[in-house]
Amino acid sequence: MLKKLFLKSLKNLIIIIGITFVLLEIVLAIYIRVAKIKIELPTYTFQNTHNFWFDLDENFGTRHLANDVYRQKKYCFDVTYEANSKGFRDVERELQSTSHRVIALGDSFTEGIGVNLEDRLTNLLEENTNIPHLNFGLAGNFGPTQYWMLYKTHAIEYTHDAVLVGVLPSNDFIDDDYEIGLQVGGYRYRPFLKGDYPNYELVYHIKNIENSRARPRNPHFINKFLKNFTHSYNMYYYLRTKRKISAIPKDQLLEETKIPSYFNFTEAQFDRLHYTIKQIKTLAGNRPVMVYSIPIEKEIKSYREHKKNPLGKQLKAVCDSLDVEYLDLLPKTDQFLEEEYKTLYLPCDGHWSEAGNAFAKKEIESFFSYYQ
Repeated sequence: MLKKLFLKSLKNLIIIIGITFVLLEIVLAIYIRVAKIKIELPTYTFQNTHNFWFDLDENFGTRHLANDVYRQKKYCFDVTYEANSKGFRDVERELQSTSHRVIALGDSFTEGIGVNLEDRLTNLLEENTNIPHLNFGLAGNFGPTQYWMLYKTHAIEYTHDAVLVGVLPSNDFIDDDYEIGLQVGGYRYRPFLKGDYPNYELVYHIKNIENSRARPRNPHFINKFLKNFTHSYNMYYYLRTKRKISAIPKDQLLEETKIPSYFNFTEAQFDRLHYTIKQIKTLAGNRPVMVYSIPIEKEIKSYREHKKNPLGKQLKAVCDSLDVEYLDLLPKTDQFLEEEYKTLYLPCDGHWSEAGNAFAKKEIESFFSYYQ
């Protein structure tokens, strides 16, 4: 009798827990979309059981696993990324070619996070010009020192007659700062420049890539299942990450007004950018190097308020001295109304939308003499 009563109570408890969990999933699914929480959503497949990038390369750190597939889903996009045999989000490319080809260097904006391949900047340029654009853009805290090292140790091996470099001030100054990187990602294997311009030493936070905490690992099946099939698990990790950040002493975090960007960068941070562009140009030799800078949404808003653009002025002077063409996309956004420039970015992510990639493609193709 007691056994039957126990089993009945257990059955009722399981039903209650099940109903509660289903209700929680429904509430979270609605809340995430209404509140516009910028987290990944369940795909109800096993296509994103691990990260899409890891510390894999001994020269520049970040790269994708060869031939990897990863599906990223947020409330405003659902995109499947595919890496080629070399670990880049691009089609297979031969080392040698007799045709004109462009090497594209940059971070997640160049890689095209949040958009399908056919809507990405380099694919749009390739389609319209009939010139292959080999995309070596990488997400995962990828900065100018890594652009240079990737070009020097890998991309330069592919025959090409031009180099296109995308600079994202809101990330690149931070991603290239050794001290900032040490505070928020000292466990990563990434190259940095230490010293003063032009006498830099190339250093890494950790000496051995095998010791990086961003190495490939096989998550437990339960973690895979919860990540891909529940909102609760993803919300838990989102809140846990926020809690970890809030626990970091305030003196180790950058205040909003001190985050490097178009309008706020140190001389040392700019010097490192100058140096990496110079190194890329030296490696490129007689090939044209085309540099363009990318504003994020809040920088466009700030620019409209005070019309100051210190980075654009300084970067143009540097590029002119190096015989490098420079396109500043920030002033080009003046052509848009406020509601129009906001459509250039994904609301759930901040990267370029399809419209943003199309805008950059149009400006780049019409500006750089290589495309004329």
